[in-house]
Amino acid sequence: MPDIKLENLTKRWGDVVAVDNLNLTIPDRSFTCLLGPSGCGKTTTLRMIAGLEEPTRGRISNGDKLVFCSERGLSLSPDKRDVGLIFQSYALWPHMTVFQNIAFGLEMKKMSRSEIEERVREVAGWMQIDEYLQRYPSELSGGQQQRVALARSLAPRPNCLLMDEPLSNLDAKLRMDMRTELKRIHAETDMTIVYVTHDQLEAISMATTVMVMKEGKLEQCDEPLKLYKYPNNLFVADFVGSPSINLLKGKVIEGHDVWTVQCYDWLLSLKKAPYGDTAVKNGQEVVVGVRCEDILISSSEPPYIGMLVYSNLPTGSDTFVRLRHEGTLLTAKLPEPDIIPTGSEINVSFRPGRVLLFDGETGKRISDGTSLVNFQIAS
Repeated sequence: MPDIKLENLTKRWGDVVAVDNLNLTIPDRSFTCLLGPSGCGKTTTLRMIAGLEEPTRGRISNGDKLVFCSERGLSLSPDKRDVGLIFQSYALWPHMTVFQNIAFGLEMKKMSRSEIEERVREVAGWMQIDEYLQRYPSELSGGQQQRVALARSLAPRPNCLLMDEPLSNLDAKLRMDMRTELKRIHAETDMTIVYVTHDQLEAISMATTVMVMKEGKLEQCDEPLKLYKYPNNLFVADFVGSPSINLLKGKVIEGHDVWTVQCYDWLLSLKKAPYGDTAVKNGQEVVVGVRCEDILISSSEPPYIGMLVYSNLPTGSDTFVRLRHEGTLLTAKLPEPDIIPTGSEINVSFRPGRVLLFDGETGKRISDGTSLVNFQIAS
């Protein structure tokens, strides 16, 4: 399937703007995640692509095929858009067997009985549900029902599969298993997948492209790791990542070859990265951003500053510590899943090249990755 292109797409309900002049391109054969908080417009966008929701204005095209255009009064029905759709609820027919549920869409396409039999068994094999074909949905676990719903959507071989938070009703282990399955299916079928989620872990672990939305607008479109390392703005930086990025409000005291930023009672001297930096002015309000894994604990080499361990947050495989200095709190990830006694004083520094700088007024990133060259208490 060619790229899916949305142009000036808007959806209003009265005075409420769910999607606001959205322009984006979903690459052919990509696994694209629409990521954002509840109410950001991601599900509405998916439903407009599917043809289940009519936009207020704009255009939607699948390659050269125009499927919606407000100016022309054109809106193709969902069955003419060659997409499969999986909902948050599995939406299985309770009175039909697994075989009948999977075969339903094929019967609507008037396929022969032998073709239906072959196709159902093929997708059932993909989803490892061969032994459940004669069971009813009520006889299956949540994970098995989700596999049936996925098999039913795959059976007609759509060019694009649209998924609206399909794993949200599963427990943590099943979600992990299904993420693996979805990546495998994408690799084997080479189809375009558009996946809606508010779970950043799902987006970053599965997608080839992540599109972050806020209040009906696209904030950033990028590869998952680039999105994480180089967020366009404070919203993306804070939303993507768990625990959230450490953000320190400050003001530029001096901005030449080395930027000196005062954050509370700290003076941070930051060496500009050799690429992608925007000039800053003395007195400019900024926000310094540091990921928890980029805070170096017990650094013996300057620059560093002493902080107190406020609390430990072990997760089993990792341990996060909350660090405190006066009114400043930071969250750091320990290199080993260990515990540092509360109240201990440790030296803290930042990983070179991994300190981000944002404009305090606009929220836009103004540095791709600076290095801390000096760390001291303001006099």
